[in-house]
Amino acid sequence: MRLYILPMPLAREAPYWLYPYWGEVAREVKHFFVERAARARPLLEKVGVSPTVQLYEYDSRIEDWPIHAYEIVFRSRASAALLSESGLAGVADPGRTVVQRAHAEGYAVIPLAGPSSITLALSASGLSGQAFTFWGYPPIEKRQRRQFLQKVIGAAAQMTQILMETPARSSSLLGELIAVAPPDLYLCVAHHLTAADGWVRTQPVALWQPMDLPKAPTLFLLGRM
Repeated sequence: MRLYILPMPLAREAPYWLYPYWGEVAREVKHFFVERAARARPLLEKVGVSPTVQLYEYDSRIEDWPIHAYEIVFRSRASAALLSESGLAGVADPGRTVVQRAHAEGYAVIPLAGPSSITLALSASGLSGQAFTFWGYPPIEKRQRRQFLQKVIGAAAQMTQILMETPARSSSLLGELIAVAPPDLYLCVAHHLTAADGWVRTQPVALWQPMDLPKAPTLFLLGRM
């Protein structure tokens, strides 16, 4: 029995055929734990997966998959696959509960290589990849957000700090970081990774200017060279 962790493209137009083994594995599996069925099913069908396979969708209300999905898959001892909406499930995305259950049930857990926005951004930033912290999204409330950013900036002297923001608030976060971070601290902006219009830029905070970022996924990294 196996649980495959299948990587998903980060950008909508990213070609699925970058991963030739992806379709081979997907066609062997009849049960899929997915973050969003509307995102997963078209890609599965493109690589020849039958439209009749079972897709179990993540329930954000309980922050888990429905209990019946676990019962169907693990009681039958069937192999399954796990897919997030983009990137790798379980890395800044839902999925760890499925992996935990698979380990408890004696499944072999097999992650397939593929894109992860966190590691891609870190690799392209030029900042230290030996020690880093991923924070996820900053708080929205102003006081909590200010305290959070101060904490992140303070820690950037010791190790690379990584955070992300929603597309609608990315421009605001860039402006906030420019305003409060030390001018000699390095800031990397990794915007819309793997897309045709994606880009990565690292430079001291002093050289950054506020800008209107197109509404697409963006990561921000802070650290020392």
